This record gives sequence, structure tokens and C-alpha cells, in this order.
Amino acid sequence: MKKLHFLLLILPLCIAACQSKGKKQESASFLSAKETVLLNQLVYKPGLKDTLLTYAPGFELVFQPQAVNGNFAYIAKKKDSLQYALVIRGSLIEFSNEGFQNFILQDFNVFNQKKWEYADTVKKAYLSRGTYLGFQNLLQLKDGTTGLSLLDFIEQKIPAGSSLVVTGHSLGGNLAYPLAGYLKKQLKGAVQQNIQLITFGAPAAGNAAFVQDLEEKFPNAERYTIDKDIAPSFPDHTRMGLIAKSIGLDKALHIKELSLDAGDLLQLAGDLLEQTNIIGKDDKYVQSEKHLRLLTSTAPSVIDTVLSADALFGRAYEYHRVDAYAILLGGKALE
Repeated sequence: MKKLHFLLLILPLCIAACQSKGKKQESASFLSAKETVLLNQLVYKPGLKDTLLTYAPGFELVFQPQAVNGNFAYIAKKKDSLQYALVIRGSLIEFSNEGFQNFILQDFNVFNQKKWEYADTVKKAYLSRGTYLGFQNLLQLKDGTTGLSLLDFIEQKIPAGSSLVVTGHSLGGNLAYPLAGYLKKQLKGAVQQNIQLITFGAPAAGNAAFVQDLEEKFPNAERYTIDKDIAPSFPDHTRMGLIAKSIGLDKALHIKELSLDAGDLLQLAGDLLEQTNIIGKDDKYVQSEKHLRLLTSTAPSVIDTVLSADALFGRAYEYHRVDAYAILLGGKALE
């Protein structure tokens, strides 16, 4: 009788345990684009830990390394959740060694390409040499507290059931593509199944095969582009020329007595690349239309006056800055 009474007591516990074991653990949802772009605004500011406390108190800094050759990324966790974001910094707009690394060795280093080694099914996937260099720098980042690399930190410190958004603005978005693809291929932990890719104003990173591989890995990725932002069309000279005309840069650029506008110069440069076979037909840089989330700028575009080089740069940057993306996604510009 005592044995029967004992069995009746433990039977519900056994049933509950078996049901719990049979259920698949649900993963956390991804951070929204609005939350993600805010974290991208903060990556450019000094004193990251204090900056998070000021502008994003709902997040905590969990991975903070020293920059490697001008490239920097951090991981933030939304408090009281299992939602994480790996945020990659874009180009530094400054005259410094890091600024040189970003602009010359990465942004404009598109005339040579490297094979993409982490494709799943596609062949002949290539990315720009500049993107490859930045990607390799990111793999060298070490957390200042644990000493772990990005890959090791994610595997060892981010628990099962978590979600991870890999994100970046401008060059940061450009580098987010190979880094997200690498993590999706190389991670061994449960987080590998719950990674998202969100970029803002990112220039093209590779050829059509590279884009296909990223679309297969991340079918629901989000690539935010402002319609007047010329940077995401780089280095597609035809598309850049069209945007240059749409925002009035064709009326702004005058070089001594040459009667060439910005669109003409870009077309000329593109024709030169094609005729010299520096970039072959199958290696042309493309962007994912499947991932595209187009944002419409309400700022006036056409200008009729001649601009200086500084003003010309400022005009284009107005549509490209991360604050512009934040505003269109419901956020605000930061001080």
C-alpha cells in the first residue's frame, strides 16, 4: 500500500518531466531594426559603456575588445532577455591611421577579390579584398575581460535559446555579411540556429554567388537603404551615377574646364574597369534584392549651385549617416 501511495505521488512528476524533455526549447526573438540601429549609432561614440548607460540603459555591454587595424565591434545584451547584438563599426570619418585603414585599405579596395571560403552550396563566390581584410581583422578581436575571440565568446558565453543579430552601418554593414556568414558556418553551439543579419547603408561586399550564399544562410535578413544614399550602390558605377543625378551632385562637381558631371565620371570609371577586365562579368558586385528594405528620405535633393569638395562630401553624407537611418526607423539623432 505504501509503495502504491508513493507511485501515485511521483507519477505526475515523471509525466511532467517527460513532457518537458520532449518540448523543444523556444529561442528568443530578434531585436528590432529600431533597437539595432540605435546600437549602431552608439558604436561610433567614445566611452561605450557609459554611452550605453546614457542612450540605451536597457542594454548591457558583454563583449568589448580593442580595435584591430581600424576595425571594431562589440556585443550588447538586452537586459532581462536572451537577445544579443553583435555591432560592427563603420568607417571613421577622420584623418588617422584607423581612418586610412577604413577608407583606403577596405572601402575602396575593390579592384581585387578573394574567394569566399564559407559557402554552403554555391560555387565561385568572391568578396572584395577590402571586405576580406576587414573581416580578418574582426576575427582577431579579443574581449578585454575574458580574452575570448568573437567565435569563442558566442559559443561559450551566450546561452542556448538566445538570439543574435549581426549588424553594422556603412563599412560595418559591409563587414557584417562575411562575419554573419562565417558564424553561421562555423559556430557549433545552439546560437548558430538563431542568427539574424541586419545592415544599414552597406556597400556591396561580393559578387552574385556570394550574395546567393548569404541569401541561403539568411533568407529573412534585412538590408536597409535610403533611396538617396549613394554608398549602398558602391561600387556599381551605373547605380551610383543615377543616384548622383537624383540628389543633384551632377550639378555640383566641376573640375576646371572639364564638362563632366559626377554621373559621367562614374560611368567613365566603370567603363574603364570593364574594358580592362579588372572586374570580370561574373565578379561584378551586386546587392541582395531579397534582403532590401528601402527607406524614403523626405529631405530635398536637387541643388543648382556649385559646391566645394567638402560641401560635396557633406551633401552625400547627409543621406548616409547612421542618424538618418535611425530617424526613418522611428528613432532620433543623437548628440
